[in-house]
Amino acid sequence: MASDPLTVLLVDDHPVVRRGLRALLGAQPWAGELHEADTVARGLELAREHRPDVAVVDLALPDGDGGELVERLPPECAVLVLTMTVDPGRARALLAAGAAGYLAKETDPDVVVDAIRTVAGGGLVLGPNLDRSVVLGAAPAAGALPSPFDRLSPRELQIATLMGQGRSNAEIARALSLADKTVRNQVSSLLVKLGARDRLQAALLVREHGLA
Repeated sequence: MASDPLTVLLVDDHPVVRRGLRALLGAQPWAGELHEADTVARGLELAREHRPDVAVVDLALPDGDGGELVERLPPECAVLVLTMTVDPGRARALLAAGAAGYLAKETDPDVVVDAIRTVAGGGLVLGPNLDRSVVLGAAPAAGALPSPFDRLSPRELQIATLMGQGRSNAEIARALSLADKTVRNQVSSLLVKLGARDRLQAALLVREHGLA
């Protein structure tokens, strides 16, 4: 049976960009409700109201940085950052904050559409000017991850690695500059994906696969 269409949140202060994305996604059978926001505040408001499956977020917004929105969106919302500037350091920070993709606005429109669907499905998307090893630091490239770790988002993988090192939630939150609640939510999610009954079993699994 086909999956339900995805709810998509588009956050950009340029109406032309939002409307262009809306037009592209409107032709996709997997895209359902489409919601537009032009500020961080409006993006958070729509996220609370509509619980989107995926959000496309610009970084330069009138009332703040899009990175703040990435950090505050619910964990179940996949995020693709679509921005003017390709910055490996910034990309690394955004992936740690919960984004699953980082693309420049100059990217081909069809590639952007594919990227939105990829991150919504739990995948990782990086622009052609970003090297996976640079962005993900010491973590293995996505294609090289052993099962079941290939099911984890970049942020979940980072948290799992730190769990394997014996770090507590509070220590993980400090290391990744995340809120304690965000770490708790991510731990719960990765336990399900790893099929682990508790964080101890997950930590042992991380060590067994040499990811700690």
